[in-house]
Amino acid sequence: MRAVLAWKETIREQCVYDLAFKPDGTQLIIAAGLRVLVYDAADGAIIQPLKGHKDIVYCVAYAKDGKRFASGSADKSIIIWTSKLEGILKYTHNDSIQCVAYNPVTHQLASCSSGDFGLWSPERDVLIKRWPRPLKWEYFRSLLPDVSITMCPTCFKMFHSEDYELLVLQHSCCPYCRRPIDEPN
Repeated sequence: MRAVLAWKETIREQCVYDLAFKPDGTQLIIAAGLRVLVYDAADGAIIQPLKGHKDIVYCVAYAKDGKRFASGSADKSIIIWTSKLEGILKYTHNDSIQCVAYNPVTHQLASCSSGDFGLWSPERDVLIKRWPRPLKWEYFRSLLPDVSITMCPTCFKMFHSEDYELLVLQHSCCPYCRRPIDEPN
């Protein structure tokens, strides 16, 4: 099987930290610099750059139903965006946001900063639970049983388990912080 490049975009003077496809495959959202960039996945045309964060955007995630997506930033905030690209909710942590993930069944949003974890209900606009570090990881995983996730023991970045295990096997280190997995903290 041969891979064919569909399109390519060079984002100058900005680091790309994360990206996610809309579940129907029509859009690609990218965390780049202070913005979330929204692209047409078919032809690579930029649909709209989204402004709302005041510092570097580190992570993005789409809800399974495709009606919302979230972005997390070094400005300590999470913004929930509609499929019409409007910012509708904002949540905050006490530290820089490192990761966001939607539960595919309940549409709850899990978020992780460098200091704590949170579980949010965007439908009701409330914080369900916040855990300071150190976190009882097994308890957090029990709240998201249908999401196969793993957390790096060094940088606390969350990954889909299969992706993380494959990258660790290939590189012998965390794909995010690059610290060797067998190296003590």
